[in-house]
Amino acid sequence: MSEALMGLPGQRLRAKQAGDEAQLMHWVNQTGFGLSLAETPESDQAEWLVLADAHSDSPLACLRLVPQLGLRLPRYSYHVGRVVHAAAELGLFRTQRTLLLGNDHTGESELADLACVPGLPAELQVAYLRALVQAALARMAAAPGTYGETLIVELAGLRDHPGEGAEADSNSPFWRGLGAHFYAGQPSQAQARFGDAWRSHLAALLPRQTLYLSFLSEAAQASVGQVGEAGQAAAAALAASGFGDAQHVRIDDGGPLWQLRLR
Repeated sequence: MSEALMGLPGQRLRAKQAGDEAQLMHWVNQTGFGLSLAETPESDQAEWLVLADAHSDSPLACLRLVPQLGLRLPRYSYHVGRVVHAAAELGLFRTQRTLLLGNDHTGESELADLACVPGLPAELQVAYLRALVQAALARMAAAPGTYGETLIVELAGLRDHPGEGAEADSNSPFWRGLGAHFYAGQPSQAQARFGDAWRSHLAALLPRQTLYLSFLSEAAQASVGQVGEAGQAAAAALAASGFGDAQHVRIDDGGPLWQLRLR
């Protein structure tokens, strides 16, 4: 696979090469995805798309297209809902936001690990990532039976201040307010050990009951569904491509899941 891209004459689209791995993993970790090279049930199905310099062939940006999620290993996220408590005779009416752990995107497709070479101007990052998103959509349109009805993307959530690995986990208000009460370690440690499977192992420790957001700290509540600094370029590229909020959030940092309906 090697293709020129319209609007980006100095770049081309190609597959991931063996020499790319260390560089791409470094970029992905900086964007909050925290990918591990560990083999996972879905890793043999995923396709990497790399935007490279047409002359030097050096990678500039990347993403990973997963045809279908959760068919061999459950993929977990929190659905963000709402319940109403009302008593007309008492004149009471109150709404509460809720979280419910589940596997709502089983069988759907995913764009994962959107990342760029560090230090690029924001507008260039957005242009590169949007080009990759459009290339992924073109691939899906050419073989619709291979993919789900919806394409989802997880975006990194809020952090109090920048950091990587376990330090970044500790900086997440959402993780401190919820997950840290049920798992003594850090999500990044689970990611490093299990790769994409980390969500399933971590989710086994999290409560299955509906959770009221009002039970969490104010900082944790405020972070639900918010895109952190590391996810801003990807969010801009996805918004320009028609993605919108899926009313779900990541189980580690509360970052939002966005989606695009394909058919």
